Amino acid sequence: MKNKSSFFDYVISLLFLISIWSIPSALSDEILTSDGRRYKGIIINQSPEEVIIRLEGKTIRLKRSGLKHLKKWTKEQNDALIESWKIRGGKDDNLDARKAELKFADSVRYSDTPWQIYEEDVFIAFHNQEGIIRSRLKGKVGDYCKKIAGKFGYDEFKLYDKSTSPDWNLKFKFYSYRSFGRWRKAAEAVGFSASTAAAFASSNRRVFFYELNMKEDIIYHEIAHNIYHEFTRNATTPEWWDEGIAQYALLSADEARRLISRSRFRALNNKHISLLSADTSYDHIYGDGLSVVYFLVREIGRDKFKKFNYNLRERRDFEKALRDVYGFKDIISLEKAWVEHLKRTDVKDITGD
Repeated sequence: MKNKSSFFDYVISLLFLISIWSIPSALSDEILTSDGRRYKGIIINQSPEEVIIRLEGKTIRLKRSGLKHLKKWTKEQNDALIESWKIRGGKDDNLDARKAELKFADSVRYSDTPWQIYEEDVFIAFHNQEGIIRSRLKGKVGDYCKKIAGKFGYDEFKLYDKSTSPDWNLKFKFYSYRSFGRWRKAAEAVGFSASTAAAFASSNRRVFFYELNMKEDIIYHEIAHNIYHEFTRNATTPEWWDEGIAQYALLSADEARRLISRSRFRALNNKHISLLSADTSYDHIYGDGLSVVYFLVREIGRDKFKKFNYNLRERRDFEKALRDVYGFKDIISLEKAWVEHLKRTDVKDITGD
């Protein structure tokens, strides 16, 4: 009986040791710089120019040219380290948000090739060609977002800032598809045609685009959609309003003048396209939409435009907001006032923002 008990104790001890060995060690990635500084944490991004490492409580960037040694452990060991950080310092919501986005990025990769990552304070980009990301987005996104939020009158708008608004979810997320096959899958997954859609905006400050069409005006047009939808809490609006708003945010007065002049030409010849029309032509959706927004902002004033947007934010119906703020009974009433405005307006007078 004693021998059986000893054997049983031995087996239990062996199983316990095996279970301990199977738990991943909480190991830190390590970086040693040329001047002797040593950093231990989790390397979250690498590029030919720099390495980004997350330490407990902060994230730092190091120039690759100044590194002497770098050691990267497995994801399992990094995850174990994160858990140890949580035990010591509580839950890290920003790290969780970033991990959730990385998981989402994997779900929309549509390729065996892993994403490359480029990250700045206000955005993160998933791509396979860093050069084009840098040329289109580097150092530009934050200022542009602030500018268009200001044009909309979106007072609550915030960007990620590690000192004043350190919420990782405030970052913009860009997804750049280099191959058309991958882009087709991404577009069709949300109901768009890859042949006609150059880019599209999605929830959670995400913007997707086909790299071949990655021009600044296209990307920033989609950012404008993203900010306005967030501002108005995805209010239901006519398509011409949605596109007109994005054009208003994107274009300078000089650039807008060309589109508005086309709307004016149709109005003068009594050939304007009704705002209730199902017409989806560029001139109507983008040109007339822009023209209506300009009419409300320039002719009636920015204060009411801002109030109108806040009415939409408060879940008011589009036509009800028109009545409450502008006094237009419905879209037809707005259309009549807009057409009369076009007929008496000289587009050469459109200047400034």
